[in-house]
Amino acid sequence: QPDSTMKFPVLFPALFASSIASASAADINGYTGSDYTFVGVGHCLQAIPQWRSATLHYSHAATLPRPFTLDECAAHCQSFSSLDGQVGFDTNAGTCMCRYTDGSGPVSATTEEGLSWNTDARGAIGGTDTGTSNVHFCYRRNAYGGVYDDAYTGSDFTLAGQGYCHPEGSSTNYSHNAATLPAPFTMDECAAYCLGFPNTEGLVAMEGRIGDCLCRYTDGTGPESATSEAGLSYNSDASGPVGGTTGSTVAICWTYNWAFGNKPLRPLAQPRVLPKHQRGLLTSQPQAPLSPRQALHLKAHPKAHQLRSLRQPGEQQSRKTPCIIQIGQRATAGARREVVNPHT
Repeated sequence: QPDSTMKFPVLFPALFASSIASASAADINGYTGSDYTFVGVGHCLQAIPQWRSATLHYSHAATLPRPFTLDECAAHCQSFSSLDGQVGFDTNAGTCMCRYTDGSGPVSATTEEGLSWNTDARGAIGGTDTGTSNVHFCYRRNAYGGVYDDAYTGSDFTLAGQGYCHPEGSSTNYSHNAATLPAPFTMDECAAYCLGFPNTEGLVAMEGRIGDCLCRYTDGTGPESATSEAGLSYNSDASGPVGGTTGSTVAICWTYNWAFGNKPLRPLAQPRVLPKHQRGLLTSQPQAPLSPRQALHLKAHPKAHQLRSLRQPGEQQSRKTPCIIQIGQRATAGARREVVNPHT
């Protein structure tokens, strides 16, 4: 009896805190899970439609009829034996549909067994068609990865847009590496792959396609060296920074932020200038007594004492002038070091 009465005060706050945490974790539509991310209102559409219709809906497995919550729809989609090819789910006025990329299904990642609706739609979800609020919702499955506009979460590359990367004023594609990263992959993995080669000095961009990840290089360079084209499978004379994209539906381009020495330098520190009304105050600060040697030096160099009196107590004169240099264009963005200028 005593034990059971003591548990009630502990149990009630715990349940209350749990309900508050669940409510605060819900997205704008009421979904509280973490396996899927809201894309938009409408049925899910492909990020890279390639040669297929841009409005083609994905295949789906057995549906869950209404009534259901979005959490229940997500749980239904998570219950299938194979999730490898599942790109997400969407809903309409009557059902919850678990969507799969072409060639896969709820039974196996390599067969379409178990599908109740089968199309050629492939790859990651990139957007939605028009739909009705509170009825049509599209959610992307986070673990699927793939290529879409917001797929890259790092800081070494910047989204340029749909299509292959090309230089300013040119429609020629850049050279790319021979050893491409095959699907499945995330764009974060694609970035790490491109930055993992021995040379990144000629790297200008990465591109994601449904089947592979490409690392793009300026003319005369390659993944093995900044002065040779070794390791390339496609070689062109495209050179210089990325100026745009082709706009094709085959790929999505991200530019390399540190290409061609574009890594920003840390600004040099500005000299500290005191306001006029404070400059005279510093001379009244107590100074340490001069040694006989310092007194002789003062007599020979009276200006030195004036400079010494302008320094704040405890402030030491530096004999070293720092300068900032850039080191390497490697995987770690913004790497810098300070060196001592030997000429000062």
